[in-house]
Amino acid sequence: MQKIAIICALERELRFYLESMENITSSESAGLTFHRGKLNGKDVVAVACGVCKVNAAIATQLLISEYKATTAICSGVAGGIDKALRIGDTVMSTKVAYHDIWERSLIDLHPFMKDENFYCDKNLVNSFKKIAETENFSQKIHFGKIVTGDLFIDQDGRDGIIEKHNPLCVDMETGAIAHTCYVNNVPFIAARSISDTEDESGLDVFEANCDFAAKMSFDVVNEYLKQC
Repeated sequence: MQKIAIICALERELRFYLESMENITSSESAGLTFHRGKLNGKDVVAVACGVCKVNAAIATQLLISEYKATTAICSGVAGGIDKALRIGDTVMSTKVAYHDIWERSLIDLHPFMKDENFYCDKNLVNSFKKIAETENFSQKIHFGKIVTGDLFIDQDGRDGIIEKHNPLCVDMETGAIAHTCYVNNVPFIAARSISDTEDESGLDVFEANCDFAAKMSFDVVNEYLKQC
């Protein structure tokens, strides 16, 4: 039976899911609160994992091992890197990488990958592409690469990330979630909506737009749950 994991970094990102879920039961593990219930008739388990890679990996492994998630979706906000992105646009990941580690460690050591990228499930990508092409779904959705690191990116570090990875956006959790799903052979995708850009950057901008962007991410995932 399919069980879909929803992983958000922050409670303010998760709240849109909790407000829409039915028959919620909650339990705690490793200091995190996991919420099981129904969303659009689908079995869902949702969590706010906390910021940064280790927290995201812990939550994702628990979702797979203890809560038996069969699909994982990362939902929330991100910083725009590509100049075409505007605040409120949503990026759907097709591949994910870390921008702050030596990539050869993933290739030469466990998990012995072919390259530095974690590739998202093709069926999930195609399902979200159908949503993006739907006439009555007006949100702007982009498909491409997301990169992850443990530092909030404002202006410092932006040029290096572009030169090395040329991603659409950057965040602090998606890579670790993708990594954990990869080693567990669990299908994964991320829906990250833009809270800040190069032209509108900084923590103040992030705070001002976080709730709006998180709602955009929720709307895309919620539409998928209606159709899957």
